[in-house]
Amino acid sequence: MERKMMDCGSWFLWILGLGIILAMVGSRCVHATITCSEAISTLATCVPFLTGASPSPSAPCCEGVSKLNDEASTTKDRQVLCNCLKATAPSVGVNPERARELAPMCSVNTPVPIDPDTNCNNITMQRGMK
Repeated sequence: MERKMMDCGSWFLWILGLGIILAMVGSRCVHATITCSEAISTLATCVPFLTGASPSPSAPCCEGVSKLNDEASTTKDRQVLCNCLKATAPSVGVNPERARELAPMCSVNTPVPIDPDTNCNNITMQRGMK
C-alpha cells in the first residue's frame, strides 16, 4: 500500500510539473504576439523621418525598429506587422522611399521589406519573402 501512495505522489508531481511548463510556454507565446497598436506606438518616434521632416531617424526610432524586429518572432507576427504598417503608412503621410531606408539606416537587418507594394502574405521567417 505504501508503494502505491508513493507512485500516486510521484505521478501528481509529474503532472504538476508538466502543467507549470505548459503554462510558461503558453504565456511566452501570448507575449510574443504583436498588435498593430503596439507596433504603431513603438514606431511613433520614426514619423519625423518617415514623413521627411527629419533627415535621419532618431535613436529612439531605431530602438523601436530593432525592438519590433526582435519581437516579430514568427511568420504570422511579421505578416501582421507588415499589413499593419501598409495600412497605417498612407494616413500618416509616410514617404515610401523613406520607409525603405529606415531599417538599413537603423542598422537593422529585417526580412520584412517596408514597401507599399509588398505582398505581406508572402513573408516568411527564413527569407523574408517567398
